[in-house]
Amino acid sequence: MNLGARFGGAGLFVAATIAVAALVHLCVVLVIPAVASRDAYARLAELGPVGATTPLPRAAPGERRFPWDDPALAGSFCRFDLSNGPLRVKAPVGRAGFASLSFHTRHGAVFYALTDRAATHGKMEAVIATAAQLRVIVAHDDEDDPSQDLRVASPTSDGFVVMRAFSELPSLFAAATEEAQTLNCAIEPLPQ
Repeated sequence: MNLGARFGGAGLFVAATIAVAALVHLCVVLVIPAVASRDAYARLAELGPVGATTPLPRAAPGERRFPWDDPALAGSFCRFDLSNGPLRVKAPVGRAGFASLSFHTRHGAVFYALTDRAATHGKMEAVIATAAQLRVIVAHDDEDDPSQDLRVASPTSDGFVVMRAFSELPSLFAAATEEAQTLNCAIEPLPQ
């Protein structure tokens, strides 16, 4: 057997091993969020009930509840359950240099996000609904007076909304915290 055939067989074996390892790695990465017991939703459930705006603890060196949290960002959240109707989320925009809302599924995947640059009339506002609820809402729209609501279809019936407000200086963190706590999440009845 010549040297070229030996290297060809070894190269094929290495390439096949790398391909199988990459496939196993991809499968593990995709499965872990579905089977994890201490996901973001479970951690937030310990801090506050469904439908209530709850402040997030400030990031600190020894804090391990939310790894990689930025200490310059104040935050609050509300967990939601759309089985009782769509959710209207409101957050007035104040003095913070940056504010954002992010909408997450039960498993933590972000399905929509917006920043203070999208604010109208001094507030960020959106209606979160399931696809079926969204069809009911749209069916009751007035064609002569279209809705100005930002409507977001949630892929799951439960999840959470996170508001973040940036503090440019440590002395302004209290103002950023106050702004983050203006998050308001309220169930809205479906139109009849």
